[in-house]
Amino acid sequence: MDNVTHALAGLLLADATTSWVARRSNVPVPNRFASAAAVLGVIAAEFPDSDLVYSGSVLGMGKLGYLMHHRGHTHTIVWAVLSALFLWYVTCWLLRRRSSDSEHVWLRDHGRWPLLALALIGTLSHIVLDWTNSYGVHPFWPLDNRWYYGDAVFIVEPWLWVIGIPAVIFSRHTRWAKAVLGVLLLLILAASWGLGQVARPVAVLISAFVVVWLSLQWRLTPKWRAVSGIGVWAAATVTFFTASARAKVLVRESARLSANLSAGAEAPLRTSVFSVRDVVLNPAPGDPTCWAALAITSDGAVYRLASAQVAPFGELASCRSRYPQSHRVGGDALAALPDATPVVPFGSTPHVQWRTSWARPMSELVGLANERCEFAVSLRFMRAPVWQRNTNGTVMLSDVRFGVGGGFAEMEIPFSPTRDCSLRNAWVPGWTPPVL
Repeated sequence: MDNVTHALAGLLLADATTSWVARRSNVPVPNRFASAAAVLGVIAAEFPDSDLVYSGSVLGMGKLGYLMHHRGHTHTIVWAVLSALFLWYVTCWLLRRRSSDSEHVWLRDHGRWPLLALALIGTLSHIVLDWTNSYGVHPFWPLDNRWYYGDAVFIVEPWLWVIGIPAVIFSRHTRWAKAVLGVLLLLILAASWGLGQVARPVAVLISAFVVVWLSLQWRLTPKWRAVSGIGVWAAATVTFFTASARAKVLVRESARLSANLSAGAEAPLRTSVFSVRDVVLNPAPGDPTCWAALAITSDGAVYRLASAQVAPFGELASCRSRYPQSHRVGGDALAALPDATPVVPFGSTPHVQWRTSWARPMSELVGLANERCEFAVSLRFMRAPVWQRNTNGTVMLSDVRFGVGGGFAEMEIPFSPTRDCSLRNAWVPGWTPPVL
């Protein structure tokens, strides 16, 4: 997720912590504690992105340094617990240094353990939020090196901004904090109307919600602001996950139907080894009713990707009318590949429309991984890899999740046998390749 969303989650958790402490202690909460909780909540919610300090070219791995290490070891439960303990200790130490004797006693009796809970839930919230989209995390390292994907929430989801900002803005004690949050709220509304990524009916709904939600939050007490903000945030997330689960079932069923119909008389032979290895899903921003999908399939001999548009709860015609072909949900990254082909629409249904297909022998994927170490390492990140051989012997490798032709995950892989691997001495994590 974007860092604004993480910060808003931290502020909501901090406000909820302060309200809970006030209710339990039955005495006024010191302003210094409330301010410290807000700062701790935001820092804890952002702290797993500390991998940006070293990921990238710092490790001498070029672009692979970012792909291998962002959302890497710092996005694990182990790191979340350790960093929460560190942030909690530093916060308590600073509070003790700057507090009066009475505040110190209050902190010892009422505030110390709630701050630990806030630090722990804050760092974990970052991992959970990053899991909700199609980029993924591997939270269970070192016990499990697999990637886990939520495939449910757009990476910059406007609903989370417009839910979170009104729920925290009136509880801020400084004008500059309220001003920053107000500017962010105006920015997300402007982006919803002006960038062309959010459909007009959705932008209207978001704007109307902001007016009603701001009015309600202004009237609520700090306790109910935090409670309602977390509750509505959770409800929006559940809505996207419900739509995602429905969309994934529809795509898998349609992919299997396509395999059966295209196999014809050979269906018993071919479909016996056919499998839908993965389904990548991305919603339209702010719209859980329209999704872009990638089905990654194999019949044992052929590795294939197929793109689709999905309407889990209604007719596709509604999605096509709201999102033109230039839109990220209406667009099709696979179509940019020179050897991509339109999908024969055997398996298309009222809910799933197949678009473009791209296929290669599975043996070619395995062979490239065996002969080029950079290719093999890249597959530890690439969830939907596609590749093209260049005339100079290099291979252009891309992850369709992030576009083809200029996507941030696109790499030119040289011929480099294992014995000459440029990554021999590099810090290469052992993430399990998603596609193999």
